[in-house]
Amino acid sequence: MSSVFESPWLLLTVAAILLAAASIAWRTRPEWGLRSFLLPAVAVGAAFGLDVLVQTDSEQIHSLLNFCRRAVLEGNVRQIAPCIASTYADPVHRNKEDLLNAAESILRGAALEKVVERGHTLRIHGDTAQSQVRFRVHLSPQRSAYAAAGSLMFVVLEIHYQRQPNQRWQIQKVLLVSVNDSPINWHDV
Repeated sequence: MSSVFESPWLLLTVAAILLAAASIAWRTRPEWGLRSFLLPAVAVGAAFGLDVLVQTDSEQIHSLLNFCRRAVLEGNVRQIAPCIASTYADPVHRNKEDLLNAAESILRGAALEKVVERGHTLRIHGDTAQSQVRFRVHLSPQRSAYAAAGSLMFVVLEIHYQRQPNQRWQIQKVLLVSVNDSPINWHDV
């Protein structure tokens, strides 16, 4: 279901309907002047204002992932530390620090050129969320220690999130699902 906070299109549709009604009112009641167009103008302003001012849970999680993706591309894994919950744990990494150290070790030899999100399925349930994200990863063929397997990889991650008391989302757990459509997990890396 569409939300007025997710996209301006719902309110823009309402504004278009109001504009049609306002133009009819303007023709039948010329004494109203341009005041009949005030309500459609307010609806358009509200559509874009709500879209810009209110960040939904889904938008927060998408911007969190984009921030992490950019930090990894820049080679600055420590920059994503605030995005990871202090209670982080997955089957291999016991805590947040273990994950950051492992990520630094992996990315040191990766020589990433580009990471593109190819698909994202997100489910939010109260204060928890889970997503499966598919990335297309381009490695530098000359500099990457992993390029022997090819300079293009498709990586699928399952990411669990937890809403913090400050209402911001943080990553609670990351599971490696597959690389190039072959099932894989953190133990295989």
